[in-house]
Amino acid sequence: MKFVVIGAGKIGSTLSQQLVEEGHSVIAVDSNSEAVKKLLNSQDIMCIEGNGATADIQVQAGIKGADLLIATTAHDELNMVCCMLGRQLGAKRTICRVRNPEYYDQIDIIKNNLGLALIINPELTTAREIANGLVFPTAAKVEMFGKGKVEMVELKIADDSPLIGLTLAEIYKRLRLKFLICAVQRESGTFIPSGDFVLHAGDRINIAASHSDIERFFRENGLVKNKIKSVMIVGGGKIGYYLAKMLSSMGMRVKVIEKDYTRCTELCDEVPKATIIHGDGTDQELLLDEGIKEVDAFVALSGLDEENIIMSLYAKNNSGAKTITKINRDSYVDMARMLGLDTIVMPKLLTTGTILSYVRSLENASSESRIESLYHIVGNKVEAIEFNIKENIPHLTGIPLKDVRIKKNILICAIIRKRQVIIPNGSDTVELDDSVIIVTKDQRFSELRDILE
Repeated sequence: MKFVVIGAGKIGSTLSQQLVEEGHSVIAVDSNSEAVKKLLNSQDIMCIEGNGATADIQVQAGIKGADLLIATTAHDELNMVCCMLGRQLGAKRTICRVRNPEYYDQIDIIKNNLGLALIINPELTTAREIANGLVFPTAAKVEMFGKGKVEMVELKIADDSPLIGLTLAEIYKRLRLKFLICAVQRESGTFIPSGDFVLHAGDRINIAASHSDIERFFRENGLVKNKIKSVMIVGGGKIGYYLAKMLSSMGMRVKVIEKDYTRCTELCDEVPKATIIHGDGTDQELLLDEGIKEVDAFVALSGLDEENIIMSLYAKNNSGAKTITKINRDSYVDMARMLGLDTIVMPKLLTTGTILSYVRSLENASSESRIESLYHIVGNKVEAIEFNIKENIPHLTGIPLKDVRIKKNILICAIIRKRQVIIPNGSDTVELDDSVIIVTKDQRFSELRDILE
């Protein structure tokens, strides 16, 4: 497929790289010469320097007949103009990045009138990811499938965990819960485990189950912490705004620290239930004065990765708070984990996952299955994909899973059937209208039949 990506920032460059890796043709456009030069040096794609909201530049980028135009610049209005012009010049579909909360209140009108296929809001998506992660204080990450019916939770096996030294089969037999450990990451590599896989201390595991069974798993393994009631957020930008609004509506006590005074006054009006503090979140005395030792969760959302890592380390070492750290640079993720920061959010990966889910569905619009959601888990080394089965699939539907020949490093971890969550065993089957959640280590799937040998 042919794509035109306007905007070569964090979102645009990450997206173009992933699209090329999946075999698509990508032309990137940006008015910043340094951004264009950086992209040319790091990726094997065609780049054009210029204003993507002009007809000449879009024609030069080959907009006529392009399968998709994706506008990801930092300016909402520019993105909307790019998409509107792209549709007029022959792009089959357009995706627009819209971040301003004022625009998002009327998002349906914008989408319909501009004929947009999809609207992305990295800040809102990131805020939702963080809010989901605060539901289970012990979990590093929580992903939702089937409109919340299935949850995939990431957690680290502690040194004193009763699960150490047990095979997965022994764990399932002992706990008698409907859950599946579907991915494991340790220093020696990443695994899609079978029943004879043995857990070690320090393993990072992903568990798929319904919300109630996840709760029971946590209780029976001594992983339950008190519910989070108070949250300190450093950074009052768009993510901070969306998150403070969400958490306040959930009844949590929210305190936002923001260094820009004008932004503080705006937040006081926009999120009246939250406490807004004007100050520098890297100031240790300020954090102590504002009660960092007493809060249940600390979220670092400044614009600098280095600041976020340092603040989260301070919070981790001086309180019992769950820490959540926003990071943009890929090279910092492993370092942050080595320092003990388990919950990391990367807005660009959350956003590209949403777009890739749509792109893959577009590739196989007439196939028997449709992608509903796609997440990158286990440090971006594993994909978790939710498919909806629209037609019977030969050699898969109606056949006991023990008789289905599935490729290596792939696991069917959950089936949703008429609001019922099935954690499958060998005797279960996949049926028409089911939603099927798979995890895969190596391949990039766009339809469910691709998992078969």
